[in-house]
Amino acid sequence: MPDAGRFSELGEQGSRAVMEAAAVLERELSAGLADAKAATSRLTGEHRVDQDEFDQLVRRVSENTHQLIDAVSARVLAGTTGEVSEQAQRLTANAHDVLDLLLSLGALAPGLANRTMQSAFGPQHERTGEAAGGGTGADERPNG
Repeated sequence: MPDAGRFSELGEQGSRAVMEAAAVLERELSAGLADAKAATSRLTGEHRVDQDEFDQLVRRVSENTHQLIDAVSARVLAGTTGEVSEQAQRLTANAHDVLDLLLSLGALAPGLANRTMQSAFGPQHERTGEAAGGGTGADERPNG
């Protein structure tokens, strides 16, 4: 069992790093608020998730969160050596891997949400054209 005393300094440095990184992340999240509002508006108004808008939002979250992990890690690793440093590096790598996994799973959300909303609210515009014999395809879906 590792000696808890060796990790106490890591905790103090980590707390400072997290506070600094949180301030940066708050500014970045504010900048991405417009993207989130556009996606929410489409969801509530058109009952669908736009894949491009969703992908843009996921890219922003991915980039910001990976940068946050790296910033916190760099601050924590700056004052560590030996076994503590190795543990912090493994933790950093695991954090990146978990983030990537969660965002990959999240990529399924637009398709699942759109199918669910289609069931709940009825066919989307392009589906009603097909049913009426108009032959409107998915390529003609409204982008607005």
